[in-house]
Amino acid sequence: MANKKEPLAVFETAFDVYHAWSVIGEGGAGRVYAVTSSDGAEYALKTIRPEISSSDRRKRFKNEVHFLLKDRHRNIIRVVDAGVSKSERGGAPFYVMPRLAETLRGLMNRGVNQDQVLPLFSQVLDGIEAAHLFGVIHRDIKPENILHHPAESTLLLADFGIAHFEEEELRTAVESKQNDRLANFLYAAPEQRVRNAVVDHRADIFALGLLLNEMFTSAVPHGVGYRTVAGAAPKFSYLDQLVESMIQQDPGRRPNSIDEVKKELLKRQNEFIALQRLDEKKREVVPAYQPDEVIPVTIADVDWDGETLSIGLSRIPEQGWIDRFRQPREGYSAIAGKGPEAFEFRGDRARIDSTERQVETLLAHFNQYSRMGTAGYQRDLQEAADVRRVQEQERLRREQLVAGARARVLGKLKY
Repeated sequence: MANKKEPLAVFETAFDVYHAWSVIGEGGAGRVYAVTSSDGAEYALKTIRPEISSSDRRKRFKNEVHFLLKDRHRNIIRVVDAGVSKSERGGAPFYVMPRLAETLRGLMNRGVNQDQVLPLFSQVLDGIEAAHLFGVIHRDIKPENILHHPAESTLLLADFGIAHFEEEELRTAVESKQNDRLANFLYAAPEQRVRNAVVDHRADIFALGLLLNEMFTSAVPHGVGYRTVAGAAPKFSYLDQLVESMIQQDPGRRPNSIDEVKKELLKRQNEFIALQRLDEKKREVVPAYQPDEVIPVTIADVDWDGETLSIGLSRIPEQGWIDRFRQPREGYSAIAGKGPEAFEFRGDRARIDSTERQVETLLAHFNQYSRMGTAGYQRDLQEAADVRRVQEQERLRREQLVAGARARVLGKLKY
């Protein structure tokens, strides 16, 4: 980008200076600039327009920045820098993010192959589900707020400016009010159109139903007689039932979670759909069948009373870890009669009979067995998770077969 003209604005943080060259987005209280950093790298910068800034808008913006700074998920845009502008009247908070030239709207306008719609939609589901798992409701889902990264074939959820954030996810105690009427009404759920109505995560599910239908038909359903997926893509006609359930007027009749939506898609052999869960220890969203990482067990202290070697452990090991410690699958070193099976575990200590000359060797062997126990237990957990995944897929497949048979039988009955 040529920088011969004067920038529209200059934004400075503790780490860099950004020059704004054009406005690439504007709406509500926000404005997005195309900017370059001091080394010439291109970014997008979002700020509150100072002339309409308010305490409430600043608090919302702060919530948005704090959420996006944590690099939550591969399908949620991340913030790379943030600060407060001194170049605009009154000053305003801003944040810097990767610049992506296209949104899902642009991608849809260019045309999406029908077979690629669900893989793309699954990325949107993943991003929204991740937000929900962190207690965040987006409340403004629309193609313009979903960015497209063509080089990585990735969709990124952006613009959490009117989202509701659970209090535990904030560094500030301030949260967006759930009944604020701030969403774009084309994709807004019915409850978002009613003053003082309760708006929860099912408003996002409503918007996703509209989006799914639009990605196939180029039409946003409203009322009855809307263009269906069956009419535009007969191969995917089964989606009409799902769309209908997602856009129910009554939130209580919609799927209660993104997980439920995904399982409906998995019933139709859409194996690219990925179930997710929140890893509470790491505070990360991970694949549903990815087991927790096994924490290694290391030596914390050592004692010897002349007959017994007592080893203090860094943590109390699980029984599965102990089993794998005692029965490693790979080759290992051992003193005759004092291999891994000879160690006794009680709480956070391990014990084994030892002479003075054997102490150092047994400690070295314990470290070897411990590493093998951690690796083996991790494999065991993964194998068990893989079995659960296959069992769940089979359960969903059978459920769909039964539902199909029931529909056929009931459809033939006359009474």
